[in-house]
Amino acid sequence: VVDLLHPGGMNDFNKLFTRIEKYENISDNMELEIANYLNQVSEGRLSSESKFAIRSMLREISEIESIGDSCYNLARTISRKHKGTQDFTEDQYRHIHQMFQLTDRALAQMVRLVSDENGMEDVNKSFNIEMEINNFRSELKEQNYVDINNKAYDYTIGANYMDIVCECERLGDYVVNVCEAHSNVKEKKEP
Repeated sequence: VVDLLHPGGMNDFNKLFTRIEKYENISDNMELEIANYLNQVSEGRLSSESKFAIRSMLREISEIESIGDSCYNLARTISRKHKGTQDFTEDQYRHIHQMFQLTDRALAQMVRLVSDENGMEDVNKSFNIEMEINNFRSELKEQNYVDINNKAYDYTIGANYMDIVCECERLGDYVVNVCEAHSNVKEKKEP
């Protein structure tokens, strides 16, 4: 998504935006396919542990699909900004990049946690990154009010900026929800 902020031109932007839109649709379809499969499995005779695992997996796939939605929402917000005549300030760009770095860290940690077959990854790392994201969002939100009031930029560009920041925060929520659901299954299995 960060490449959408600084495309080589509108043609590059449109190609990348179309690709994000395509993958969002793919994630919608995958969610339905996996959910249908898990629902079929759950119709069989299962232990309470297995039923719990299926519920957690359903939550995981729903939250993963929401991550796809968030990426698409970010792309749409950036597209809306590109259609306008105003640009973000240097500080806004710097803060957006910092927020993207935090969400990238959260996503990478989620992948490590979900891929970890040995149970060595600590879910608390995900919660800590999410707390960093929440704190940074709150800080940027407060500063945005001050900057608009001080006429550093107008309300429209401030709204686009905060839409990106808040969508990153929601993405972080979805990531931590995936980690939590995944960890619940692992905890239930451990002796």
